[in-house]
Order: sequence, then structure tokens, then C-alpha cells
Amino acid sequence: MDKITVLFPGGFKPLTGAHLELANRYAQHPMVDRVIMLIGPKERDGISRDKTIEIFNILNDNPNIEIQPTQFNSPIMAAYEYLFALPDEAEGKFAMAASQKGDDYSRSLDFGPNVLKYSTIGDKSGRTIKAKVDIADNELSNINVDPLSYPDGRPVSATDVRAALQSGDYETFRLSYPQYADAKVKNAWQTLKGMQESLFTKEWWVNSLQDDVNNVLESMMFPAEKKRHSAKIQKLRTFLEKNRGREFVYDFDDFQKTVVGAKLLENIIRENYITRDELSTIEQAVDGFFREFGIDVDFQGKFTHFIDRLNDPRNEAPIYTDELTEFFEELADEYGEDIRNQVDQNKNTAVASDYQFDVPIHMPFMLKWDGRKIRLIPRTIKKQRRRWQSNDPSDVLYTIESALRTGNVLTEGGAAGHMAHPWDDHGLTFNDVREIISRALEGRLDIEQAVTEKTDGQNIFVTWKDGQPGFARNKGTIINPMNPEQLVADFERKYQESVQKNGADASEGYKLVVDAFREMSQDVTAALQKVAPDELQRVFKNGRVFANMEIIYPATRNVIAYDKAHLQFHNLVEYDEKGTVVETDLTGGALMQKIIEDANAHMQNTFSFIPPQKIKLGQVYDFEDQQAAFFNELKILQQQFYLKDTDPLSDYHKSWWRDVIMKKAKQTNYDIPHEVLTALTYRWAMDDKTLNLTALKKMIDNPEFLTWVQDFDKKDVKIYKKQNLEPFESIFLRLGVLVLQNATNYLAANPNNTVQTIKTELAQLIKDLQTKNDENTLRQLTIQLSRIEKLGGFDAIVPSEGLVFTYHGHTYKMTGAFAPVNQILGVLKYAR
Repeated sequence: MDKITVLFPGGFKPLTGAHLELANRYAQHPMVDRVIMLIGPKERDGISRDKTIEIFNILNDNPNIEIQPTQFNSPIMAAYEYLFALPDEAEGKFAMAASQKGDDYSRSLDFGPNVLKYSTIGDKSGRTIKAKVDIADNELSNINVDPLSYPDGRPVSATDVRAALQSGDYETFRLSYPQYADAKVKNAWQTLKGMQESLFTKEWWVNSLQDDVNNVLESMMFPAEKKRHSAKIQKLRTFLEKNRGREFVYDFDDFQKTVVGAKLLENIIRENYITRDELSTIEQAVDGFFREFGIDVDFQGKFTHFIDRLNDPRNEAPIYTDELTEFFEELADEYGEDIRNQVDQNKNTAVASDYQFDVPIHMPFMLKWDGRKIRLIPRTIKKQRRRWQSNDPSDVLYTIESALRTGNVLTEGGAAGHMAHPWDDHGLTFNDVREIISRALEGRLDIEQAVTEKTDGQNIFVTWKDGQPGFARNKGTIINPMNPEQLVADFERKYQESVQKNGADASEGYKLVVDAFREMSQDVTAALQKVAPDELQRVFKNGRVFANMEIIYPATRNVIAYDKAHLQFHNLVEYDEKGTVVETDLTGGALMQKIIEDANAHMQNTFSFIPPQKIKLGQVYDFEDQQAAFFNELKILQQQFYLKDTDPLSDYHKSWWRDVIMKKAKQTNYDIPHEVLTALTYRWAMDDKTLNLTALKKMIDNPEFLTWVQDFDKKDVKIYKKQNLEPFESIFLRLGVLVLQNATNYLAANPNNTVQTIKTELAQLIKDLQTKNDENTLRQLTIQLSRIEKLGGFDAIVPSEGLVFTYHGHTYKMTGAFAPVNQILGVLKYAR
């Protein structure tokens, strides 16, 4: 398929944001190879062609757009003359760009027929356009040619820009380039006005620019600097395109840094170049993360130089494709709903910062509603150690923090936090694990606190603030709780989006979810209004404390079937003003239930309020044999690394990882120093990245081992972590199956019928999935079926998600086969 060259002729005195916007629309079309802007010689109001070319070099960051001088002032003549001047061997497809403004577009419609005429019979002078030069007829008919407009609806024009320059009206000038950062627009203003940078104070830059001061310095170049910089960047880009997808050494002797104020951290940086093709592939996965929120991510959008900054050597470490994917997945998981709600609040810009990487990733982005969905358009991206400092007070800041360890229990982000499995807690000793196993098999997990059921409902957090209830479903809404009307409206909007996309019948399940949250908000409001105000203040501290609650609504069943609608309290959680957990009261569920009952408000129109469901445990019938078998597994794990009963699990993990590292060092003939071995061990075993990868690289003098470390850290760590945890995960999942099979008093309507229903649905779905010719779905199905088989097959299924117990003051969950069953019934079924 021949790529198309788009000719875009014009006066461009000066070049406006509308001109570049249209050029970018054409350049981003998959069938377009390049856009050539042809600029005539005629001056307008003192603005010369040279000035416009300077503006182009300041603003344009798309390598597929170039500007060329032409001797013809008539745009249409400039386009024809370009084709007449092509060499005899020229071939390919051409088109002419034009917006709907004025009569430009109507003239562009005549371009194709006239070129055909000039190719066959020639012009009045007998000249002909080369025979192999073809015209793109309808290939680009879907390009949006509507002109860029000012807020009042008028098309952006060079006439208005010239008037703004003459009157000193910077506000109108700024509005003429809405897709560019303030620093670039200010630089263009200076160039056209002939002003010196010294007229603008440091305070102006700091207070007025949307991007940080580093970006300001990058943009403050004199024309000569800019020209040198552009030449070197073009040299780098040419080199990169010839080495697409391959790791290379960025050598500053070859590609010198010309950016003012950029800090050189080291002379040679290993860089991973992400191509547009690779970015397009990632975009499909990223769109999947945000699909449920009606958000479409546009990496190559018209307002961004994202692709260039992604690969920019100014990043303090490379940005890899898997990191980029993980970044967007975390952003969607934690803040997807909040980002969608921004549009309703007329807040269109934000910055996301992810501090889970060695060097944090920061991405400013903007949001646009296109009538069908929300477009999330990255403005730029950076990898830098210092925290992001936004100079635009309207930016919404989304922060993804690293997982933190509180005491011996892992806690993570989100409203409800993360309840750890025992194998997550590396602070437990082997003796502790034996004690938990013994208590579980004997039915004594309730020694410290009652054992409660982990129910399969929908989670919601509720507080009481300023005389009304507030609801939260993630960290963002912990800080700004939603009132009942906002909560229901949010779910109503999701339902309507689903209807528009999938139809009313396919969205019926979501309608039931809306009903559940509407009825819940009404019943919670009615119940809390019956509680004395001073009691509400004592418990909720005017919005600082939230009750963690489960919505159990039979019509919205996921895996487990319940026969009655309940609102079940779990605990109380106190947060600070930043949404960080201050304290969790594990007895808070029972306290809330008592307060509601004392107010005689526990029975409402739809729901009844219930405390955590207490589970009755029984001793496993072959208790001694099972205990001996589990203890023997632990003994084998200890003997592998000569560990004592009093040693923590962390010692096993560190020894396991040290063994992996030492084997590789031996293979590469590397006499690994103690400090390198320790740093890598803590990095991979304990997620301790105090010593970052850049510093580690400087300590390793064996090239082969260094290459392994870099590749392993980027690609294989997660796989090995699963292998490292698997022995302990297997022990506790099999233990969970035994305990749950011997437990009673589940909340499920009819435990036996519930189990049979799950097994029937599971069998039918497996049969359906196996008939699909979808390799990824079948691979995921095989993995989950293998997990179920290891746990005892369908006999391991119980009518519960799991149980919650306390050991040495810490709360843990114990599950069995629910996780793989839920993956099939709750996730893979949508692959049909």
C-alpha cells in the first residue's frame, strides 16, 4: 500500500495553532507518510517567511511534518508547481490539505481532477506531471477538517494573531495555540515580537507555566540554539528509526545534549526506544483497563509530544513498554472513576505520578469529551526522582504510592485496603506458620477473635460528614466523599453508557447494580438519621472515619448466592486529610451494628444491617495426618536453606533469591561483591529499592552479568516472584480448602444448593470456553483449572469466598478454591 504525501500550502503569516492542528490530523492518519507545509514569500504586517519557519521549529514536534519555502504566493499554485517540479523518476500518491474555513476546502476538491488533467494533457505551457504521480481520491475522506476555534466559536486565524501581536494582546495570542505548553507559546510570542527573554522574570515563569521549570528552560532557546538542537534531535531520530525496537547506547559524544538546564546524570545511558507501532499495541491493552469508565486513551493525540518525550534521554532512567502498561493499569484500578468524574466537574487537566518504580513516572494529561467517550490525552511523560510540582492549580493530582508495610501486614491503596494472606507476611516465623496450621486444622482460629466470613458482595465505605452521609469507593472519594445523589448518579451514568454501547438487554445486569446502590444509599441515610448526632460525631469524627461495609444484594450475584439483602459491617477505618490510613478498628463492625440496633434502625425498606457473619469451625477429621503432612512440607523448605523454626519467612525468601543470583554470577564468571549481592537480594526479595538500579549498574563491572540484571529486572522478576511464593501459597490454599469444608454457618441461602449451582455453571462455562478458538482464553482457562485441580477439584468448592481470622493481633484472610473459580465465572465468562 502506497503511503500518501500530503501537501499543505499557505501563507502562514504567522503559523497558528490551527495550521499545526490540521497538519497533525493528516500526519497521524495511518496512510500518510508525511505532511509538507509549503510557505510562500510574501510578508504580512511585518511577519516574514523566516519568522514563520522559526515558529514552526519552536512549536512542531511531529517528525512527519516539515516546512518548505516556495516562490509562489498562491497556495493552490504552490501545490501544483511542487508536483510539476518533481524529478522524472518520482512516483507515489499525493493529496492536498485544507480546512473547512473559507474557500480552502472547496479548492482542494479540484486538486485531484486538475492533477489528472495535468498528467495527461498538460498545462498551457505543455508541462506534464509525472505519470507515476497519483492522487489519493477518498483515502483521507475521514480526516476532521473542521477548523480549530476560539472559545467564542470563531475559527483561529492568522489575521487575529497578527492583530493580537500589534495590540500586545497576549491572551488572544495564547488562545490561538491551545494545544501547546505556555513555555512554547511564550517563546513564539517573543520571536514574533522581537523581545528578549530578560523581560520575563523568574517569578513569571514559575507562577504562569503549566509545565515545570525544567520544561521552561528547555523551551527558552535562541533561534541559533534551537536550530542546532533540532539538527541533533533529527540525527538521533534517524539513528533510532534504523534501530527500531533494539536497545542501544546513548552516547553524548555522538548525540550531544543542547537543552538548557538539563542535568547530565551520567555520560552513557542505556535506552530503550519505544516505536509508534509498539505504542499502538500497548494502547489496545491500556484502553481495556479504562473501558469500564468510558475512557479511551489516545497516545498519539493532537495535543501531545508524548512519543518523543517517552524516549527522551533526559529521563533519569529508560521507560519500558511493560512499565508503561503497568503504570496505566494502576492508574485505571485506583483512579478510573475519579478521572471520569473530572469531566463532569469541568476539570480537564491532571497529573498522574507512580512512585512504585525505581525512578517514579509522571504524566500530565488532559481529558476531552467527544460526544461518545472521554479521550485521555497524555501531554508528556517523565521519569524523574523528585516529586512532581504542578504550577497549574487546576491540575488534579493522582498519586500511586508504593506498597507499604504496617507492622507485619501488607497494606495497599484503595478505599478498603488490602487484607493479607498469611503468605504475604514475611515477618511470620516458621513457628508462627506451624501454629496457624495447627489452629486451623483443630478449629481453633477463633482463639483471639471470632472467625468471620469473607462475603462475596460489593464493597462500599460510608461516613457521616456535615450532617449527611458520604460514600467512598476508592482513595479519591475518601478525600471527597460522594453524597447519596452523586453516588447514584455516578452509577446511573455508567448504566447509560453501557446501554449506548451494548444495548438495554446486555446492560440489564448493570441496571441491577444501580438498583442495589440506590436502595443501599436510601437505607443507610435513613438508618444513620435515627442515630443521635453526638454519637455519629464520636464514631465518624465528621468524615475522618469510615465504616467498611459489604452490599449483599441477591439480584447482583457474582459467584455466591444469597437469599436476603444485607448491609454487613466489617470494620472502622480512620484516614488523614490525604486519604492515608491512620488506624483500623477491627471491632468496628460489631460496634456499628450495635449503634444501628440501639437506634432501632437495623431493619430498613430493602436491607437489614448485620454484623460480620461468624463462622463455626470444626476439627478436620484426619487432623493429625494432615498436620504432619503440612509440617513436613515446612521442614523441607527450612532444610533447603538451613533455617531454624524461629527464623522469619523473609529469611527463606532472601536465601532463595540469593541462590538465583549466585547461580547466574557463577555462570558469567562474576566474583560478585557482597554489597551487590545484598542489594539485588533485598531488591527482588523484599522490594527494597533503596539502592536504585542506576547506582547498582555502576557497581557491576561484569558486562554479561550486568546485561542479565537489566533484562531480568525488566522482564522476569514477576515470574520468579510467583515461583518464590508458590510453596507457601500452596500450603495455605490447601489448608483453606480443608478448613472451609469443615466450617458451618455460612451466609449463603442454601449452602448445598449454592455449591451445586457453582459446579453446574462452572462445568457449562468450561465446556463453552473450550469450543472457542481463542488461544489466550484457553491458556487462562488451563491455568485456573490447574489451580482448582491442585486444590482437590470441584470438591474443593464451598459456598463462601473465604474467612477472616486474627493471629497475634493481625488480621488475615484464608481462601480456598474461590479465587480460580471467580476468575472463570467472574472474568473469563465475558470472553465468550
